[in-house]
Amino acid sequence: WTPFAFELSFGLTHRDAADPASRDEAILLDNGLRLRGAIDMVERGPGRIRVTDHKTGKVRVKESSIVEGGKALQPVLYALAAEKIYPDAEIASSRLWYCTSAGAFVEREMPFDQRARDAGDRVIGIISDHLQKGSFPAAPEDGACRFCNYRAVCGPHEEVRTKKKPRKQIEDVLRIRQMP
Repeated sequence: WTPFAFELSFGLTHRDAADPASRDEAILLDNGLRLRGAIDMVERGPGRIRVTDHKTGKVRVKESSIVEGGKALQPVLYALAAEKIYPDAEIASSRLWYCTSAGAFVEREMPFDQRARDAGDRVIGIISDHLQKGSFPAAPEDGACRFCNYRAVCGPHEEVRTKKKPRKQIEDVLRIRQMP
């Protein structure tokens, strides 16, 4: 693999460190989702492309994961975005690279195949449905709030509140959690 793009952004403006191939407009995915972001690194292999998102913390994604119950959406979403940016290239895979000693330099590579597309489409569909309704209920699993950067927004008792919510209100979120 040979790196050729770094900080490839789409839908983000005024980024000094963005790759020259970056675009100001968001990516419109086939399922109607407009996506903004920045892919840390794009690499070329023989006739294919691999997308990499660098991680600096501990490894929290299992080896065989695709979306890890919604906790690891970046690999699928960035592969879908790369497919739009490079329409003539095959996107072979997407990976999380824990590139520090905290993550033990572990890689979690996900083949970008039909299984990954289907998982991404299911998660995006559920999220889109809730955004259309104007409600996406928080439903963290036990212990998840310990590592969350948004705890100050939800407060310290979101896990307790989740247990009190009617199951019907959070069933879609629970379905996402079951996805590999």
